[in-house]
Amino acid sequence: VFINDGSKDATESIINKIAASDPLVIPLSFTRNFGKEPALFAGLDHATGDAVIPIDVDLQDPIEVIPHLIEKWQAGADMVLAKRSDRSTDGRMKRKTA
Repeated sequence: VFINDGSKDATESIINKIAASDPLVIPLSFTRNFGKEPALFAGLDHATGDAVIPIDVDLQDPIEVIPHLIEKWQAGADMVLAKRSDRSTDGRMKRKTA
């Protein structure tokens, strides 16, 4: 599920192009920016698979951990959570709001 949370750039067009070439991609577009939580809930509502791994488009969380999360889930975990342990490269404001 790809969600455009009211972006005014080419995000919606890009998502629609990806969805047109991949039947597994579900495109969602909001008319305005509703924020992270409503976008996340909309994505969860439209997800059709057995598992969901939410990822922000800014990739502030490393996607390299996804295979490890899937491994844990395939080994029988009902739920797998990840937590960043090193925020040393984040700015002061980001560390306060993260």
